[in-house]
Amino acid sequence: MWFKNLRIYRLTDSVKYSPEELNEALAKFEFEPCGKLEALKYGWTPPLGRDGSEYVHAANGYMMVCAKRQEKVLPSSIVKEVLDEKVAEISAAESRFVGRAEKQSLKEEIIFSLMPKAFVKSSYDYAYIDPKNQLIVVNTTSANRAEELLSALREALGTLKAVPLTPIKAPRDVLTDWLTGGDIPEGIEVGEECELTSLDEGRSVKFKHQDLWIKEVGRHIDSGLQVAKLAITWNETVECLIDDQFSFKRIKYGSEITDKVGDHSSDGAAEQFDIEFSIMTLELSAFINAMSDAFGGIDAEGFGLRL
Repeated sequence: MWFKNLRIYRLTDSVKYSPEELNEALAKFEFEPCGKLEALKYGWTPPLGRDGSEYVHAANGYMMVCAKRQEKVLPSSIVKEVLDEKVAEISAAESRFVGRAEKQSLKEEIIFSLMPKAFVKSSYDYAYIDPKNQLIVVNTTSANRAEELLSALREALGTLKAVPLTPIKAPRDVLTDWLTGGDIPEGIEVGEECELTSLDEGRSVKFKHQDLWIKEVGRHIDSGLQVAKLAITWNETVECLIDDQFSFKRIKYGSEITDKVGDHSSDGAAEQFDIEFSIMTLELSAFINAMSDAFGGIDAEGFGLRL
């Protein structure tokens, strides 16, 4: 299970749960499908899916968890069509205008009546806990989805103090410095994609499949734009896009990493998952530490913290 995106959170209190204790806590909030009239359900499911029964997969000190999100999909176009027909019927039968408040009430009734027939859409949010470095790493591009997972963890555990992993140096400043002649840390290579933006004016320019050392990029930076996203490669093993929230997207793993996995499919899905998880977490821990160093360390309540 290879994470393609990283939203990283720092735990401000030590993780005191063993895998067994965490599994027991999550089991009480296991996923249950949406009922006929329920629009959304969220709960915990085994990371191994049908091949597993535990809600926590532990290896080398890391703990993987998985949350399942299921929601009813009711197209707004269908709701509007039914609502328009209902409004037309009332207007014709009673010779009167249907106001906004009444329309809203009718809309809610229509949604309620259609909900049992709505399509169901499911998705999965994976995360792993790194007790040694006091981190939670979520595999998502969405801050809202990451917060939803953390909220579910907090509900299951009773408490969970976690804040976004924030570097001492502002990501926009560091990334912009890299593209304007500043020192780029050893092991980091700039790729061929970036996005330049202005927080004040709302301007933005994107470059893709482009040499970023061209004069045009420099001119945009001179005009006041800063680097909000930048493609990089680390140690020729991890390729990704860093953004100004210190999150990492579209991660690709080099053959040097994936070759370590090999083909263990004959050993079973659980064994294959365990090997991939072990290799991925070790590599990502080294990557996160390197990125933290590249941005001046991590700001822990106003004090520099070296992971």
